[in-house]
Amino acid sequence: MAPHDTTAGPSDSIDGYVGDSLYPSSFHASFAPPNIDAMLAHVGIASPRGHATRSSFTMVDIGCGDGIGLILNAAAHPEGHFIGIDGNPGHVARGAAMAAEIGLDNIELHHQYFDAALAAQAGGAADYVQCQGVLAWVSETNRGHVLDLAAHMLKPGGALAVGYNCLPGWTPMVAFQQMLWTLADGLPGTPTQRFETALEQLRATGIFEAGHWEWIDEMRGRLPTDYFAHEYLNRHWTPLWSGAVLEAAAERGLALAGQARPNRLRADFALKAAWRDTLSTIANPAARECALDLLTRNWFRTDLFVKQPYARLSATVQAEARMQGWWSAARPLGEASFEARTAAGTIRFDNDAAHAILRALENGPQPLSAVPDIGEADLFNALDALFMAGEVVPADPPADVPLAAATHAALLRLDAATINGAVSSHGVIGIPRGSLRP
Repeated sequence: MAPHDTTAGPSDSIDGYVGDSLYPSSFHASFAPPNIDAMLAHVGIASPRGHATRSSFTMVDIGCGDGIGLILNAAAHPEGHFIGIDGNPGHVARGAAMAAEIGLDNIELHHQYFDAALAAQAGGAADYVQCQGVLAWVSETNRGHVLDLAAHMLKPGGALAVGYNCLPGWTPMVAFQQMLWTLADGLPGTPTQRFETALEQLRATGIFEAGHWEWIDEMRGRLPTDYFAHEYLNRHWTPLWSGAVLEAAAERGLALAGQARPNRLRADFALKAAWRDTLSTIANPAARECALDLLTRNWFRTDLFVKQPYARLSATVQAEARMQGWWSAARPLGEASFEARTAAGTIRFDNDAAHAILRALENGPQPLSAVPDIGEADLFNALDALFMAGEVVPADPPADVPLAAATHAALLRLDAATINGAVSSHGVIGIPRGSLRP
């Protein structure tokens, strides 16, 4: 691994973000290169990697935390170069130590604040930039720095995937977070201890109704303990309107391509006909996205942007790219569910094409073209439904990944209970937290 950087400008600060504990290690499957490429192909935009999906590329993670997600990608994609940037020196130190232990030489982690990174990092070098859990947790000034940095580092045609809390879905929890943050401010102990104390103080007041407590208690039952201080105890925690994010991105030459998650992959599957009719009357893209979030009461977005200028695929090339795309089954055919719940209701697709796709994937990942005797249109429809249902996930063609075992061993020593990704010859695969085994 390249030596890690600890550059920081004299005016930099963590700016109200929790800095005295480490964010739980995490992998975000929606931001992995195979997933981004599949989403772009679906809307007719060329992959940042071009036609050769195992060609060299550069991926940047802005606000990378301890870099575990980036480390998993680096081990699964030895052909790639990976750059992580984070403002917490503890994050960078932990990730750097793990990358060195594994023996990865295609990753570098930098302790830099976003404005300092803008001056320090080379421009136009990145094919992919990801930014998860940053935009809605930092100040307005730093939100601008994040988008400036992404636009600066991306090549034309490169992709930015950014995940953030959005409105209107978070509206019921805005006052809840403000009370938690205010109660916790100045309390002694670790961030987790401050959160737990403030939470019980707030519970005792009886101010909030049962729905708030059902929400938070359900989350506490399935997420790592240290997550909650990082979610709720930040001074600038602000769920965002998507329209404002789109406009800010557009000012920097970043055009919305869609979402990095497949829940809105197909409007005819995901949205009621009346909603689609309403949205068709709104010409302004930012206003249309806000309206879409209002109709679906959306609470989290994974926006996918491309840096202009970028290449559009012809219909023929787009179809070929989709047919050559590799896919992996999430579970055996006998356990698959041929339905998906969407904002519009439940779609069902227990048909020959869906079964044929899963049969083709029973022995491991394959390109869609490996499915026999099914027409292209039926294949695309069935694949979209399976993807939205979580029954298939994008993959890469196989490659030698010599550091897979060393990566898994290092992750097990770190904290097996929080790890949710594993290295395979077809890329990183998402796994349930705590299920990683030697």
